[in-house]
Amino acid sequence: MTSPQPDFLGPDVAYEATPRKPEQPRRPWRATLVVALLLPPVLLGSGWLAQSESTLLLLLGVIVALVALLVAWAYAGAGPGTFVALFGLAFMIFVGPAMGETVLDRHGVRTPAVVAGFGEMSARHDRARTCKLVWEDRDTGEIGRVETGGLSACTDDIKAGDPAVVVVDPTGWQFPRMAADVKPASTTTWAISGGLLVAMELMFLWGRGRKFD
Repeated sequence: MTSPQPDFLGPDVAYEATPRKPEQPRRPWRATLVVALLLPPVLLGSGWLAQSESTLLLLLGVIVALVALLVAWAYAGAGPGTFVALFGLAFMIFVGPAMGETVLDRHGVRTPAVVAGFGEMSARHDRARTCKLVWEDRDTGEIGRVETGGLSACTDDIKAGDPAVVVVDPTGWQFPRMAADVKPASTTTWAISGGLLVAMELMFLWGRGRKFD
């Protein structure tokens, strides 16, 4: 017959605790490195999506950029993260059109066109009026039409029926534009874009450093 176990074990009784695994040291630099390396290409891609003819792709680019900047804001902290988001948005606004203009200038197909008419007067995007261009595709023979122009392209001296030159993106990614309106991005634009990128990255790294001091 076994003796009953005591209801209370005194302080002298030693308990063998289950050994715990040593905690892994925190490595915040890993997340810092991942976000810092991925943020620039994500914003570059978002800026490029915004140059598409498709409104859905434009919205997708904006959403992706906002999500990426929100993640960076959370990692950097509220104060520095706000500046990261501002610098990031400004970077995307500058670098997106710069890429679009440079690619269209270098790879666009310059095609003879005819001015078929004019659009309504509008001050938006520096466009006093727009020219309606019609042209024939060299390869397919299809008729292309676009309404484009600006103060530097669709000038007041252009009349209906005048010949013109339209620059067509062979991939169909960007809208066709008048040749006079297609110029590569200036050195100043690229310099500003680079400065914003550096400022964004430095602010992010500073914010992460503050959180782990």
